[in-house]
Amino acid sequence: MEPIRILLVEDQSITRLALHTIIDARPDMKIIAETGLGAEAVQLYRTHKPDVTIMDLRLPGMSGFDAIGAIRKEYPAARILVLTNYEGSEDVHRAIQMGANGYLLKETSKEELLHAIVMVHQGKRYLATNAGALLAECMSGSNLTDRELDVLALLCKGCNNRAVADALAISENTARIHVSRILQKLGVEDRTQAVIAAIRSGLIHVE
Repeated sequence: MEPIRILLVEDQSITRLALHTIIDARPDMKIIAETGLGAEAVQLYRTHKPDVTIMDLRLPGMSGFDAIGAIRKEYPAARILVLTNYEGSEDVHRAIQMGANGYLLKETSKEELLHAIVMVHQGKRYLATNAGALLAECMSGSNLTDRELDVLALLCKGCNNRAVADALAISENTARIHVSRILQKLGVEDRTQAVIAAIRSGLIHVE
């Protein structure tokens, strides 16, 4: 198997060295490019098309948030793992909204880091336990309308757009619009992730 090709975006040289030590010890992973600048990260992504990008959020000039957004706008399938000291709930939520597939704090263990890289490379989302809790905290205060909460509750019961429309006596197109807004407000990519997030955050309780 070809190794997982990684773009490393981190402005602290000591942290970059530590990540090299961890990742270079793995035959199934390889850092192919690195930078400490967000703008350069976007350019390096265009050049190398890495399998996974490890992105810090605190960068000089263009922030990691903006770099994630720029990369995902140009390459919607980009797989980006945030590794940062930012630990506020809004930071986690914003990173996920911008398109990050995973979120780790720098205090994480090397085992969890390597596991997260593999998960993100496989197209899965990975949130460290603390980051997941912070995301749930942020979403618990999300500004979903009463109608959107009704729709979300039906999604949690496995309803598709047609079933949602029938249950709420609305058109299927209106149901589709509600679902789209729910995904946007919760910062998730599909209805399965919305259901998981809603249950974990306490927005919806399933009996």
